[in-house]
Amino acid sequence: MPDTLLEGLTDPFWRHHVAPGAVRRAWRRGEAAVVEMDRPMADGVRVLTAGVGPAADLDPLIAEVADEAERPWRLILDEASAGALPPAWRPAEPRSWHWMLTTQAPPAPPAPPPAVEEVDLASDSGQGAAAVDAVLDAAMPETHARPGTAGIECWLGVRGADGVLAGVGALARQPDGTGNLRGIAVLPSYGGQGLGTALSAALTRRALAGASGVATLGVYVDNAPALAVYDRLGFRTRHTFYSGRLAD
Repeated sequence: MPDTLLEGLTDPFWRHHVAPGAVRRAWRRGEAAVVEMDRPMADGVRVLTAGVGPAADLDPLIAEVADEAERPWRLILDEASAGALPPAWRPAEPRSWHWMLTTQAPPAPPAPPPAVEEVDLASDSGQGAAAVDAVLDAAMPETHARPGTAGIECWLGVRGADGVLAGVGALARQPDGTGNLRGIAVLPSYGGQGLGTALSAALTRRALAGASGVATLGVYVDNAPALAVYDRLGFRTRHTFYSGRLAD
């Protein structure tokens, strides 16, 4: 039933970001759809609900879904329709973020970029999972991507001139072959050295090598430095989402 309801929708979010096998239920109205998806977490499987489409179709569909669906653990919604949410479905601490996409390889940098390496998470010599977590704890503690997160194909890292692992980022592979860049973070003390750009470019090239030839990522709307990097690498915003975890 969910696959049938989503047939004919041309929005790239459905093709490149939603795993069909994870969809529990789906609702459709015109060019808009709302889906319930399973999201595996450390403490069990949670329900993530996503709503995408033009407000003229999505606003009334949200009201319909809220009347009959399970209240989700987390919500993702086209920002233009945030006002249509009933009070019980509003995230406790909502954030706005851009979902970006590219099919083009990053341009060649003007100078040789810092070397990027694949991180061996099993290493116990200060270069494994603990080192990745240390960078994320310092530079992006709110990330949903961590060593051990399901669906991640690899972690890449970049070092400062002193040899310290100063930046990390992950690539998750979607069922259609799309590569989704996640958890890209650089230690604040290593900013301005091009480490984030080198890391993002390497992840993008690896993402584009998948079957779909598409790379995607999410970035908060107020992260101007990251947005400038992704723009230079060829990413373009396809959706601006309003999302967050609902209050218990």
